[in-house]
Amino acid sequence: MIRIFITDDHAMVAAGVATLLRDEKDFSLIGQANTGKEAIEKVLQERPDVLLLDINLPDISGLEVCRNVHAEAPEVKVLALSMLNEESYITAMIGAGASGYLLKNSDKDELIAAIRALSAGKTYFSRDVTDIVMHSLGRKQDDKTATAPPKISRRELEVLKLIVDECTTQEIAGKLFLSEKTVESHRAALLTKLGARNTAGLVKMALKWELLKDE
Repeated sequence: MIRIFITDDHAMVAAGVATLLRDEKDFSLIGQANTGKEAIEKVLQERPDVLLLDINLPDISGLEVCRNVHAEAPEVKVLALSMLNEESYITAMIGAGASGYLLKNSDKDELIAAIRALSAGKTYFSRDVTDIVMHSLGRKQDDKTATAPPKISRRELEVLKLIVDECTTQEIAGKLFLSEKTVESHRAALLTKLGARNTAGLVKMALKWELLKDE
């Protein structure tokens, strides 16, 4: 029996996923959470075989949930299930310990196949996700000797400058009129694009690429 836990902040989405999986005789849906903190607490307690995890959650990001679960319960396989199809989010989730990544427009058969693959100790990435990652790898290979700085959006640059100014996520959200969840998503994208592991790394890379100069 494959024990499955679902985390999504949209109750209707979570219910829909549960309905898709309910007819599989070897699947057991053991729990559900709508927030990241609730997910961490329940997953560490229940220890499911597979955690279906959205990235955008109302309190902390799915990236943080994935890191915590992977560190405390590496036997729990994380399958990211998200609408986000940007390379930065995909690679960030993989870096956080996810074993698979599906877009929410994937069909039932692919979702079932992904869950079974992760349960068997394998990885699973949808074709769209694989194409995105492979394209990124090819681009990075071509850019190995490039001197141009990584491309970050204007909003990401605004977030970066406030991170360098030692602002908290809450303070950044207030200054830029964003949700804390959105700020955390931008932070995760910056970590990936700049090849940093933490805030200190972001500062180092920002200085290296001279990203903090006034335009």
